[in-house]
Amino acid sequence: MFALLTPRILRRQAALLMLLACACPAGAAGKPPVILISIDTLRADHLSAYGYARIRTPNIDSLGDKGTIYLRIDTQVPLTLPSHTVLMTSTYPFANHVEANAESLPPDAVTLASVLRANGYRTGAFVGSIILDRRYGLDKGFENYDSPFQTAPGQLANPYSTRVRRDAALVTRAARQWIEENRGEPVFAFLHFYDVHTPYTLPQVAGLTPSLAGYDAELEHVDQALGRFRDALAHDGVWDQALVVLVADHGESLGDHGETSHGYFIYESTMHVPLIIHWPVGTAPYPERVGEPGGLIDVAPTILDFLHIAAPRSFAGASLLPGHTGRTIYGESVYAQETFGCAALHSLQAGPYKYIDAPRAELYDLARDPGERANLLAAHPAEARSLKSRLDELLARYAPAPLQSAPQIPPGTRELLGSLGYTAGGRQAPRRQPADPKDKIAEQEAYESGLTLLYTGQYDKAIVALQGVVTQDARNLPALCALGEAHLRSGNIARALALWQQALERDPNYHPAAESIAAACRLAPSAPQCQGRKQP
Repeated sequence: MFALLTPRILRRQAALLMLLACACPAGAAGKPPVILISIDTLRADHLSAYGYARIRTPNIDSLGDKGTIYLRIDTQVPLTLPSHTVLMTSTYPFANHVEANAESLPPDAVTLASVLRANGYRTGAFVGSIILDRRYGLDKGFENYDSPFQTAPGQLANPYSTRVRRDAALVTRAARQWIEENRGEPVFAFLHFYDVHTPYTLPQVAGLTPSLAGYDAELEHVDQALGRFRDALAHDGVWDQALVVLVADHGESLGDHGETSHGYFIYESTMHVPLIIHWPVGTAPYPERVGEPGGLIDVAPTILDFLHIAAPRSFAGASLLPGHTGRTIYGESVYAQETFGCAALHSLQAGPYKYIDAPRAELYDLARDPGERANLLAAHPAEARSLKSRLDELLARYAPAPLQSAPQIPPGTRELLGSLGYTAGGRQAPRRQPADPKDKIAEQEAYESGLTLLYTGQYDKAIVALQGVVTQDARNLPALCALGEAHLRSGNIARALALWQQALERDPNYHPAAESIAAACRLAPSAPQCQGRKQP
């Protein structure tokens, strides 16, 4: 017998239909908006959602209200460009050849953006730093790649300038405008916030050490910018329908293990990153918190899995959605090797254990010792041997053909990277018995301090700091070249040329020294060291 369709029943059915309609993705049926947010240099344990108490990050935390917080996600490399390459291509850094900043993604690389674009998505990226500029190849698959950075070779790099970075508020403004322009279309928007990366520009949070205070102040600023972005998209009817993925490319040591920044070591201070996924309205419930380990390499496959899009064969990661467990997590840094001639660092996690392959290897139980203070290698040799064997197998399985030479980095790009605390543009010749990076951390910190002084115009202080590094290790070619640059900017071109010549005598293939000599001789061709020198 049929029920009577009374006005009350009709109203209920109409309301149900409206609810079902609201559950449909904005833009196109079955294709929810996808918003991928990367907060550069954000360590997971500085978010209140992960237990941090000194500041609150309510807007970032709110993503977990209707989503999932992943508690054990690690980056594969603690540097901006290589880690974002892992994020976008789901490939290991030793396989995609992007292991340092200023290296370029191969032309044939397949990216998350290219896959989504092939499946009907409009694709736009909005980056906060020149480190991710389109010149490095991460624009593959993006119809719109917004990186409005202007550079001029030979100009003094100003790390506070819009030439090398921009505020989170400007990133969100550009992204929202593009999303609005593509209303009704399925969109994939990638937002990159660089504010938490040094140098800090905001007033510091009171009561903390300078580095920690500046870091937390910038994080609060990003949280507020993200909150305004969320509210704007909610007003436009986009946010609730969207798959929003928030992640970081790497963390920041902030003094842990003697490291101030990132890139040198591969301890959890710089490797452990947040991952919070906000699911579109109407999605079947997922766990609120996930304790299974995963990697940045797994984020793109997770997005595609949720969208029911097959991952390309080149993707090495695996979805983090339920049913995918038991993975091992790889990590690396070749920064100390390429910059100072130390040994490279590689790590592998399985279960609670993390093994770091170094001249003096390390083993940690992250469940009991997340700060990696107690090396268990002697007490648990079997676990160490097992992880070492699996690490060797992984590296052998993906071993690419070796690169013949270091990438040629334009002088202007090298200067800009230097202003942000990075070294680029030259690989040191391998040493017969490379030092353990742990033994060179004081030298690395002094070198970074010298760079900061150099690129903030404090040339006399930079000379003192960098001379100390060179006195300690005359084979430190980056420090030797930076010392030459400090003398050049102090007006002593003869001393600068002599230092760069020393670098070339120690390694004739160290092209940053040759480039510096060529640039100086263009400025002062009458200098004795430039006489008879063929100008490029």
